[in-house]
Amino acid sequence: MCLGSIAELVDTSTKDGVRVGHLDDGSVVTLAFVPDAEVGAHLLVHLGIPVEVLDPAVASDALALRERARSKGSGGTG
Repeated sequence: MCLGSIAELVDTSTKDGVRVGHLDDGSVVTLAFVPDAEVGAHLLVHLGIPVEVLDPAVASDALALRERARSKGSGGTG
């Protein structure tokens, strides 16, 4: 099973004629599959490639679930 991650698009630029995105995790990725992505959007990233711009409510829910899972995995309560 493969899992994607969620990252926020914090900046965009053009490199060698290709629009790229700078993500909140520090990575720089092509925006070829999500050409309409705007700064502030949350992207579903699979194998280092953004494949979907997430609805803000969906992104918020998914990030909350991830945080709860991390809290439980580190011995926290939740």
